[in-house]
Amino acid sequence: MIFLRAIACIALIFAGLFSPAGAGPCVAGGRGFSLEPVAIGALPGMDAGQGAALEAWRRHCAVTPSGKNLPELNAAAWRRACVAAQGAQPAPDFFRRRFQAYRVVPETAPDAFFTGYYQPEILGSLTASREFPIPVYARPPDLVTTARLPGLTAARRGAGAALEPYPDRGAIEDGALAGTPGLHTLVFLRDNADLFLAQVQGSARVRLPDGRVCHLSFAGRNGQPYTAIARILVLRGVATPEQMTMPRLIEWLRANGLQKGEAGDDLLRENRSFVFFAGRIDRSAEQPRGGSGIVLTPLRSIAVDKTFWPYGLPFFIDAALPWRTDAPEPFRRVMIAQDTGSAIVGPGRADIYFGLGDAAGLRAGALRHHGQLYLLLPKE
Repeated sequence: MIFLRAIACIALIFAGLFSPAGAGPCVAGGRGFSLEPVAIGALPGMDAGQGAALEAWRRHCAVTPSGKNLPELNAAAWRRACVAAQGAQPAPDFFRRRFQAYRVVPETAPDAFFTGYYQPEILGSLTASREFPIPVYARPPDLVTTARLPGLTAARRGAGAALEPYPDRGAIEDGALAGTPGLHTLVFLRDNADLFLAQVQGSARVRLPDGRVCHLSFAGRNGQPYTAIARILVLRGVATPEQMTMPRLIEWLRANGLQKGEAGDDLLRENRSFVFFAGRIDRSAEQPRGGSGIVLTPLRSIAVDKTFWPYGLPFFIDAALPWRTDAPEPFRRVMIAQDTGSAIVGPGRADIYFGLGDAAGLRAGALRHHGQLYLLLPKE
């Protein structure tokens, strides 16, 4: 699921202190956050069932993250820890013994904010029909990621070096990409609600009529601003933030019509952002790949803002989350930064990957909770 979450989970739509005695001063401020050293042994549950997190970290650690915005990261210490992790099965206290914990303190908030995401499974076809009329586009050849146009993150490359805004969602729905040289359609879906679901999650498993699966993964976006359409419905009084889950949103879109001029389609067009995908067809049931290129691990992988955090960094989350039932309960786990997304913004944001299918989506959609986020860095 390359660059999952461009995507971002519906929980972000509504987004709006622990400091142990004797802790040192915040380190390296002026970058959007500060780091408060914390005794790692004081973090509850640090050694409990961390094998899956360690296995995920082992897949990353051969590449030392860039420390240009993270002077606390010692490259030599990282490499030593990676070598130690590759041998015989490390002890359960591997992270506690070899890493130092730092509480992440965003400059604009007192704590961290957690949401969840998952990979949905939807129906589709390799050929267009009355049942499956909605195309899923591959990344267009003329799409260029750039910051040269104010307010946009991508553009259409014209003749020479000329750049122009890429068509927004409404224009694309109306056929603005027709005739684009080299543009490919990967698969066809039932309606624009399913397409929106895939785009907001950043990936999807599309079940084809013959039983195969087309794995869609994020490949780019048109660069237009992202608007949280669920927030619009909340402001209209359709539902409270707690009631506005992803299933509720999809139900509203379909109930209010997805043809041009109908209320459901009008609401979708409020979000001018449009996501393009890469596709792969097989019969596997494997978890998707994150922006790091590594297969994600449910409840061990997180999407972060890559502006602040390189892939492969381990974090520890301490929060009360409804991660198993509707009732919040302690969630205390080492997590690995493996993914990112355009709606995951800021150093205190983490999007927890829940897995495949509707059950995972139910739990992921319930998360919009605050708690503590700790960065783990190898000891020198």
